[in-house]
Amino acid sequence: MPTAPVDTRGSVLYFEDSGVPNGSTDYITLFMIHGTCFHSAGFRPIIPFATQSNIRLVLLNVHGYPGSTPYSDEELDRLEGSLEARKAELQARGSELAAFIRWFIITEKIPPISESSHGVLIGGLSVLAWSGGNGHSLCMFAHADRLAEDTRKLFDEYLRSLILYDPSSTAAGTPAPPALKSIRPDRSLPLEEQAIFFGTQASSFYPPFTLPDTIPETPSYAPRVALHEGPGAVDPKLQPTTSKMTTSELRSVMHVPIMERAQHVIWSPLLREVFRENVRRALYDCRHDDGTGAKKKILPAVRVHVVWCDMTLGEVAWAVANLNCEYKEAAPEARRPVEFHKLEGGNHFIHWEEPARFVGVLAKII
Repeated sequence: MPTAPVDTRGSVLYFEDSGVPNGSTDYITLFMIHGTCFHSAGFRPIIPFATQSNIRLVLLNVHGYPGSTPYSDEELDRLEGSLEARKAELQARGSELAAFIRWFIITEKIPPISESSHGVLIGGLSVLAWSGGNGHSLCMFAHADRLAEDTRKLFDEYLRSLILYDPSSTAAGTPAPPALKSIRPDRSLPLEEQAIFFGTQASSFYPPFTLPDTIPETPSYAPRVALHEGPGAVDPKLQPTTSKMTTSELRSVMHVPIMERAQHVIWSPLLREVFRENVRRALYDCRHDDGTGAKKKILPAVRVHVVWCDMTLGEVAWAVANLNCEYKEAAPEARRPVEFHKLEGGNHFIHWEEPARFVGVLAKII
């Protein structure tokens, strides 16, 4: 079971590596961070398409998931503690991600960014986080100024882009209006039923969402009902993704124990302020004082792409709506370049439903 050390306390992160694609020397490495309850094994269907596109995939299980260091009671207590304790504990997750990427660069000697004879950027790496996993990636970028100088220099040579794939409202720190809420946790259920219920809600197809031009102070939406729960017959293709998985497939991609305590702590409103500040620092004002009194962007070459599906759950649609409006309001001299990409007809699990299409989009933007 491959793992990498990510701190001085013995913490490790589990990963799966698709390997060098077809002996290539100019491939792009894509680190993929999973979402809530569904770990990185869910990305396996895209591996053959990534290889065809000269992309090396590194599928990472974050803290608390199979093969990686589990959450301790003390860590979860800190996430429910003072504001400073909450900030520090989330920063630790971002630091783990940075440590893993640094370790992989050095250990695997992946190709850095360079320019081909045709003037095209080749090599390097991108970071993609799905759904709640954006809480980890955004934290790393929000606190990139705290990275060791040699790590920042290394990342400048390798980092191409950050991809927010269907980011959750939790990771964005923007709670959805009641009518848009699709996830309704019920802690009275046994853990496995909680996980299955969550999977159904998260992987359903919902009516297509249109991003608003502005975010009203009191947003008003009609209830967002999953298509399979509507009054009429629905195309079998539009049934929840998890309902189309075999029992063994579902068990192979789902981590039930996270629902015992850790995920409910992460969903807590207590962390909303911290997540929201991480978004601001990672995307809208990525400058830091370089010691001369001047503010300079950290990791200035990194481009950001928000990839979202218009038939996704309401919490994700709302998070993307807020990101879109907030980005337009952010000062151009402070923000990172951000592009939004809508996948029409896609649900929150488009990487499972349409792996070839999903990789085709990624290959153009990473």
